[in-house]
Amino acid sequence: MVGQTASVNEPTLPIDLPPLAKVDSVELDEGDRIVKVLIDEPAIDRRFDYIVPAKWADLVQVGSIVRVDIRHRRVRGWVTAVDADPPPGVALQRITKVTGLGPPPGIIDLAEWAAESWVGRVSQFLRTASPPKAVDKVQRRSKSTGAPVVADTLALEALSETVATVRLPPADDPMPFVLAAAKRGKALILAPNASDAHYVAVSLRRAGIPAALMPGDWDRAAGGEVTVGTRAAAFAPVGPVGAVVVLDEHDEAYTEEAAPTWNARDVAIERARRDGAPCVLISGSPSLEALEAGTLLVPSRSMERAGWPVVDVVDRTGDDPATGEWCSEELSRTLASGRSVACVINRKGRARFPICHQCGHVPRSDSGSALTLDAEELVDRADGSRRPVVCERCGSTRFRRVRLGVSGVREELEAMARRPVAELTKEDPDPPSGVNLYVGTEAMLHRLDHVDVVAFLDFDQELLAPRFRAGEQAMALLLKAARLVGPRSAGGRLLVQTRTPDHEVLQAALHADPARFATVDAERRTALRLPPFGAMALVSGQRAEQFMHGVDKRQVFVSGPDDGSWMVTADDRVTLTSTLRAAPRPQGRLRIEIDPRRV
Repeated sequence: MVGQTASVNEPTLPIDLPPLAKVDSVELDEGDRIVKVLIDEPAIDRRFDYIVPAKWADLVQVGSIVRVDIRHRRVRGWVTAVDADPPPGVALQRITKVTGLGPPPGIIDLAEWAAESWVGRVSQFLRTASPPKAVDKVQRRSKSTGAPVVADTLALEALSETVATVRLPPADDPMPFVLAAAKRGKALILAPNASDAHYVAVSLRRAGIPAALMPGDWDRAAGGEVTVGTRAAAFAPVGPVGAVVVLDEHDEAYTEEAAPTWNARDVAIERARRDGAPCVLISGSPSLEALEAGTLLVPSRSMERAGWPVVDVVDRTGDDPATGEWCSEELSRTLASGRSVACVINRKGRARFPICHQCGHVPRSDSGSALTLDAEELVDRADGSRRPVVCERCGSTRFRRVRLGVSGVREELEAMARRPVAELTKEDPDPPSGVNLYVGTEAMLHRLDHVDVVAFLDFDQELLAPRFRAGEQAMALLLKAARLVGPRSAGGRLLVQTRTPDHEVLQAALHADPARFATVDAERRTALRLPPFGAMALVSGQRAEQFMHGVDKRQVFVSGPDDGSWMVTADDRVTLTSTLRAAPRPQGRLRIEIDPRRV
């Protein structure tokens, strides 16, 4: 049988383990070693002691992936300590197989930090940090054929900071920052998606810098090459790192959807801090978390404006919502020009918010999200408060909802433009060749390489969504569209139809000045104690109610249940996570989402 030890700070589930076999002492053969192994089991987050036979003693090190027997099953595990002191009076089993190399000691320590920060299990992060297939040796670092000289002053300045947040306009190339980081040696470069990561890796290799592309090149990353990858590469085996660069740090792709909902940007910042390396966060509109973490660096106003396309904000407030008209005169002229246009309707179904029938005003809550219409009342979805159905602008009591659908717009668009229209959503096949007019959801922006114009037919769906990050997510959508059309010097243009033209997101894009949005958003979140100026967690799942009974509510505020979920807030992240970790964790499905993105 096995002896068991567990860190007091790690969440564990009650689970029936085999009884321990008591003996007078642990008997080892010559050359045997005792190691601690973390089992890759979702219900067990403990270290167990095992014997490593002498024949494998030289192969096993901290981080090695092994196979062990537990509860009459053979499972995977990670060695977290070697030459451990055996527990007194307990018979130990031997490991059954050495699979290969795994996360190095520094990454194991980082995984333990992440497990505490996002109330998860260490094994969940070690899975992310492990190679996709067995690796028995690392690849020797390839020699560079000569990296180009980097003369970009902003890139060099950024790497002189401990943490630098660079506001780089969407049309600007971030490769000078990547090259400058690569010249420092074992650099780690994170990109939001696989295509961007591949582009960066290929660009580095063409510049004469060997680059490992995660996860396939895990062994080369462990050998010390400059490492490029998406979210999971935050736990790549390269190290200690010489510099870290996070491209498009605002992108939601850096947040893991499954619990624990960790964020690669935050892991990258912590990793750079531990290795004493600079960390550069790059974004066209930095998140408030990035602005809080690093020194803000921006190009000159003229360079920033040149890096944005022309932005036309079309005010639809005066249009009659009763007609269901979706095409403004400005959009009609753009369609008639024959240019390639992508028309975005970010939702297929019915609009969630009402519009004043008389003046076209959209009623908003104190937090900036749109109110919903429920019978004879306007409802704030965030806090449940209600108010009479009265327009605060004109006093009218008549409101309407608007219907917009991708397929219906495509039919009208074809008749209006008198040319083929391709419908593109996440599920649709690739568009046929010879088509330069598209309509679809925002997924379309990830599937096209370039268009002349991106037209948002009803941007209020994104601006006024009942989420505290709605503005941040709307800004990210504009950044993606801006990169697709290119800078104003190349004719790039965004056309945004809205009934809230004074919204801070639109004003920021219109003036190519993201600070206009960040300032307002920071003031709002500070007043409401929302992240990053407060801490928040969403608890749900089959055992959520039982778990919440055990949460110490002296330092946190709990609201709910709301549709089977509880919201837990605190003044700071440490208080929140320590309180949740201290609560007894029942057996069964439980999801703890730290800093939820869609609330």
